[in-house]
Amino acid sequence: MNRKWTRAICTVLTSALVFTGPAVEGITFSGYINSGLEKVYAKTKKQKDAEKKKSQAEQDLKDKKNEINGLKDQQQITADDIKNKSAKLDEILAAQKKLQTDITSKQAEIEQNQKDLAAAQEKQQEQYDAMKKRIQFMYENSAEDNIWTAIIESNGITDMLNRIEYVSDVYDSDRALMDSYQAAVEQVKEIGTKLDNDMNELTAMQDDYEKQQADVEAAIVALENQKEQYASQIAQAQQQAENYQNIITAQGKIIQEQEAAAAAAAAQAAAARANSSSSSSSYDGGGAGKGGSIAGDYAAGGGKNPGASTGVSGSSVVSYAMQFVGNPYVWGGNSLTNGVDCSGFVHEVYAHFGISTPRYSQAFKSVGQAVSFDNIQPGDVVVYPGHVAIYAGGGVIVEAQSTKAGITANRSVQCHTILAIRRLV
Repeated sequence: MNRKWTRAICTVLTSALVFTGPAVEGITFSGYINSGLEKVYAKTKKQKDAEKKKSQAEQDLKDKKNEINGLKDQQQITADDIKNKSAKLDEILAAQKKLQTDITSKQAEIEQNQKDLAAAQEKQQEQYDAMKKRIQFMYENSAEDNIWTAIIESNGITDMLNRIEYVSDVYDSDRALMDSYQAAVEQVKEIGTKLDNDMNELTAMQDDYEKQQADVEAAIVALENQKEQYASQIAQAQQQAENYQNIITAQGKIIQEQEAAAAAAAAQAAAARANSSSSSSSYDGGGAGKGGSIAGDYAAGGGKNPGASTGVSGSSVVSYAMQFVGNPYVWGGNSLTNGVDCSGFVHEVYAHFGISTPRYSQAFKSVGQAVSFDNIQPGDVVVYPGHVAIYAGGGVIVEAQSTKAGITANRSVQCHTILAIRRLV
């Protein structure tokens, strides 16, 4: 270990012994450990527990959201099934309506056929009765040998033939009429039989439609019940998801509080270390301008204190930045481990949290939101003439200071004239 690191560690340990700042649960300044070029402080048990609970709640929330999406998919499928079943029911009801019209029409045809049959049978009976009377009259008014009588009493051959032909014609005429009436009756009966068969088919179709209607209506009721069950399950899952989100928020707040306390403690320890150094010794540091002065727009009492604009906490930014204290300063560098300059340091730290920043120190005066000095918080960006840093809390900044000093967290926030204070989170 080189002399520079030995001196720095001794200074930190000495400062920790005399430090009288606010205590942080479960952490001491011996919690700073050397691990190559990286220095990190130990997390408190409370923070570890909170991170574990937060991580578990985040996984539970993810699983629950997947469950909710699955339930919603099933609910939509059920809704589509209900829609299809309802359309099928409409088709059945429309078919039933048409069928009822057909049955009514067929019933009218059957009734008319029955009337026609009755009329044909009546006509047949009338003809039959008339024929019987003619036959009876012919035989009652003629001798049993009426054919011979017709021959004997005839006035010649012509008259004889006429008499015989008349008797035969009467018989043939009656027979033909009876045959025609009987044929008419049979035809009407055949039509009636066909109409009865048609009606039987229609009533069978009616029974089938009624069964289909009952089945579809029962299916719709079951699907509606299933849809309500999905809605209940979704509501319950959403309540559970909300509970998980509340846990995440609560544990996240605990983590932020622990990180902020640790960052403030670390910054104050660095300030104590700086104060324990010789006040007369010169120190190479980035920036210029007389210390203590602040540009008018950012002076105390300016009332500028914007709220959070991202889900990232300033203490998280400081905690991440503090890991690189002791690493080298390299002008134009972009590696927090192997070397970086002042603007590159701020740029890379914020890039870790997905926040885009410029690469030139003075350009930081126009990013984020303005903050008055008396409202400065850990994570705020402080711009000096030719220099830029991150406020670490406790009155000090974490910065890529200079080639000689490297990345440090021991200088006062008022080490140079403050041109701007900007809040990016």
